[in-house]
Amino acid sequence: MVVASSGWSRRSALSVPNFRIYFVSACIAQCGGWLLRTAQAWLVLDLTGTPAALALVTIAQALPVTILTLFAGILIDRTQSRRLLVFVQVVISLETAVLAVLVLTGSVLYWHVLALAMIMGVASAVDFPTRASIISELVEPVHVPNGVALNSAMNSAARIIGPGIGGLMISVWGSGVCFAITAVVYATTTIGLLVLRGSEFHPKRLAHRTALLGQLKEGLRYSFSTPLLAVNMLLAGFYGTFAYNWALVLPLMARFALDAGSEGFGALNMAMGVGSTLGAFLLATQVRASLRLLLISAGTFGGAMLVLAVAPNLPAALLILVVTGILSVLFNATNNTLLQVEAREDIRGRVLSLYMFLMIGSTPVGGAITGFVANELSVRTALQINASVCLLGLLVSVVFLRRARSRTTLQSRG
Repeated sequence: MVVASSGWSRRSALSVPNFRIYFVSACIAQCGGWLLRTAQAWLVLDLTGTPAALALVTIAQALPVTILTLFAGILIDRTQSRRLLVFVQVVISLETAVLAVLVLTGSVLYWHVLALAMIMGVASAVDFPTRASIISELVEPVHVPNGVALNSAMNSAARIIGPGIGGLMISVWGSGVCFAITAVVYATTTIGLLVLRGSEFHPKRLAHRTALLGQLKEGLRYSFSTPLLAVNMLLAGFYGTFAYNWALVLPLMARFALDAGSEGFGALNMAMGVGSTLGAFLLATQVRASLRLLLISAGTFGGAMLVLAVAPNLPAALLILVVTGILSVLFNATNNTLLQVEAREDIRGRVLSLYMFLMIGSTPVGGAITGFVANELSVRTALQINASVCLLGLLVSVVFLRRARSRTTLQSRG
């Protein structure tokens, strides 16, 4: 299956006014989100100084995503995405404001960060799949692949701007100022969602309000009974668990493997973001999202992680992270695009929620393993193990796909 490539002219999602407004608002919000993650990670290390403590916060923030994301998909299929995003942004703004007050008054404790990270996780359980789903409500189907690629570019640019500014702000003013600015950012960007023109939305076919568990089972059955979707989900499970623990890996690399300080931590995030932006730009303008690209990007992404694990110094790590960022976004955005195009409209929210569950909700498992190995051995060893498991997952997915195609061929001949 191949999704036609999109240009920047009439087939660009940016030609749609509603998408342009959402794009700018979301870009600012995502920059604030990365600023929040950067400040939170460094605050935990300042308070505790241990990889295990940061791993626990990462798990606490991801655990609600693990538990609630699948149910969030049912909510998305039953209602309009904009309402959910407005609610989520208000919650994040309030949570971040509380953290800012605690830090700026000098009363913050580790358990405060842990508790607020869990609240952030609950909001994220709804936020992640809703942001993926709203694209099909803002643009026509022909614009969806380009919209997904632009959304990935936006997230990648935010990865550059947010942590880069965050690293400088932490070194100059401290993490409290970062949290305060993030709270204001989320409050402000909520206005961007409210001014979207409701009359120009593309109404989605809402799912019938049947039994909650019945709808959940329907989404799972549909996702894993369709061969292409099943491959997407297998890869998402392996790579989501073991390849996307950057919020944990990068600060540990900066402090314990490269001895680079907060400025180096910001630089690592920026390098990853530069690569991600380049990858998203390629997908939006030059490269076609296809199953072949998905498998190739998955394999090279795992290989880049292995190389990063042995980076001898900060300059080498920065160069490798640029390449890793390109491959990372090619894998993630291609997988996301194929799911959006392939999934049935009235069940798309549950499909995307399952994808987000596997990509993000599996972080507690990967975070726990990564944190334990990094604490007991080293962050380099943890990264090597993660990369190896990802490549094993790619092999499993290829074998599954070949067997599924063989069964289809035999059935057609019969």
